[in-house]
Amino acid sequence: MRNFITEDDDTMEAMNEDDMYRNLGHMQAKQIKQAQMKQKLGEEYLNRTKSILKTKLNEKNTIKAINTYATAVLTFSFGIVKWTPTDLENLQTKMRTILTRYRFHHPRAAKERLTLPRQMRGRGFIDITRLHDKQVKLLQTYFLNKQVTSSLHAAVVKADESCTPLDFLRANANELPTDEECNNKVKRQWSQKALHGRHPHDLSQ
Repeated sequence: MRNFITEDDDTMEAMNEDDMYRNLGHMQAKQIKQAQMKQKLGEEYLNRTKSILKTKLNEKNTIKAINTYATAVLTFSFGIVKWTPTDLENLQTKMRTILTRYRFHHPRAAKERLTLPRQMRGRGFIDITRLHDKQVKLLQTYFLNKQVTSSLHAAVVKADESCTPLDFLRANANELPTDEECNNKVKRQWSQKALHGRHPHDLSQ
């Protein structure tokens, strides 16, 4: 592969086929390197969480910091990087392990309570799986509405058949449940547990 000469007579070395470059924060060659990006983003998410837990903030501020500072690492990748439900669940499992290591979550505590809002007697952590689905749905809605007035957006929608996580040809197949429906479902799962369910049951009396 030949090098390139710029207008200032500088030489730019051509990339090899396996070389990667950074574009909008994502490492890619001809395509985004999905496995590498998911590993890097996951590690950064967990490292930021550890840094916050080391500060010894009170519970409310710790959770707020994790939701805003750590989770933001993942948010900008939703809709671009192909996260599977298994990927996100594994990441949340690692997250709970770290919380346990720093004595912020008991290993036998109900995991359902972590992502419930504080108003529902939960702890208020953002559910990254739910956040991913909402972000993808928002991007799908934006592109589908924009294609009416933009030929560029229309071309992208037409060309994307499972090429990206947005998958426009199947965008309207499933409607997302509301936040209230999701929270009520999680609360029911919590309440149905033989041991952990005693707490929400006592609160409801």
